[in-house]
Amino acid sequence: MDSELDRVRAQAENWRNGLAALLGLLTTVGIIKGPDTVQGLAGMAHVAVGLLLLGGLLFAAAGAFFAMRAAFGLPQRRATEASLEELLSRQRLSTRQAVTDLRRAIGAGFLALALVTSGVGLTWYGPRAGKPGVRVVEDDGSVLCGALVAVGTQGMRLRVEGVERWVPLRRISSVKSGSCS
Repeated sequence: MDSELDRVRAQAENWRNGLAALLGLLTTVGIIKGPDTVQGLAGMAHVAVGLLLLGGLLFAAAGAFFAMRAAFGLPQRRATEASLEELLSRQRLSTRQAVTDLRRAIGAGFLALALVTSGVGLTWYGPRAGKPGVRVVEDDGSVLCGALVAVGTQGMRLRVEGVERWVPLRRISSVKSGSCS
């Protein structure tokens, strides 16, 4: 019975080390990349990335806790007088608890990895904000969107896809600043 508990605790120690490495990686990436990771994401994508990374960090921390508890147990007072049956019962209970904690640690570790991977993937492939510009609707319904170059009493000049366009004031029905996506 002792060897079974020792084997479970040795496995738990290895998982604890792996989860500690994952926590270290998350912390390092978070400190080095920080806000740069989510700059330029459109809509609520930056919030989603933050929540995914926070969730990953919390699950990694929970996994590390369960792995440490499986590896070392929690401090407890030892009964000095106990029968052999009581000692065996405590040993079985400790083994079962260590196995349960190890399973929780493994599950939390994989969930943390999935959340972090999703967060990083969203920063790479998430929706990007469009380039800022000016959206001009002409009286015939055509729409121009680009960077404002100049405004005068006769009209405005826009740079649309690298080409400058002059729009006379009399042809403009509305102008709105915003995104040209």
